Amino acid sequence: MKIGLYCGFYAGPVHDKNIEYIGVDKGVEFLLQQGIQPLLAIGDMDSLSHEELLTDLDIQRYSSIKDDTDTALALQYVFSKGYDEVDIYGVTQGRMDHFMAVMCLLEQYQDKHIVIYDQWNKIQVLQAGKHIIDKDGYSYFSVFALDESIISLKDCHYPLEHYTLKRTDPLCVSNQMQNDRAIIETTESLFFIQSI
Repeated sequence: MKIGLYCGFYAGPVHDKNIEYIGVDKGVEFLLQQGIQPLLAIGDMDSLSHEELLTDLDIQRYSSIKDDTDTALALQYVFSKGYDEVDIYGVTQGRMDHFMAVMCLLEQYQDKHIVIYDQWNKIQVLQAGKHIIDKDGYSYFSVFALDESIISLKDCHYPLEHYTLKRTDPLCVSNQMQNDRAIIETTESLFFIQSI
């Protein structure tokens, strides 16, 4: 089952209007601006501009003094409800510490299918195996190792064959697909980023 989360920064329009969305804090405003009624509002609501927007919504409100970020709480909620695919918006701008926290969540929940979107990027984890990735309107792609991995990149400008990619190695930044897809094989999970 798939659901979307829209969080605290504007990240452009949603890509999939056929799923339900949860507004995470100020994300409620961005969903309503797109004509999307949130299934739920989650968070401490400390960045929401207009409290009256919550009037007709189910709310899970948390104290601003807590151990988890609003995004972490929203992911815990959706996974407890049986969702295993999540599109996330509004987490790549603003404070870098919050963005790093989201990248930690991607790694923590790599058994789920989580995709982060903003106006310029699409970020996800590719697990060990072979992946055929569509260009999907993006110009560039980059891969970064979560753990040391043997990777092969095919159908791209900078192919690799059985290359050992370490977590500290930025070699695989800013590649391009030959046509409309690329083939990526990896022995361990990778961060995969597509950019305009």
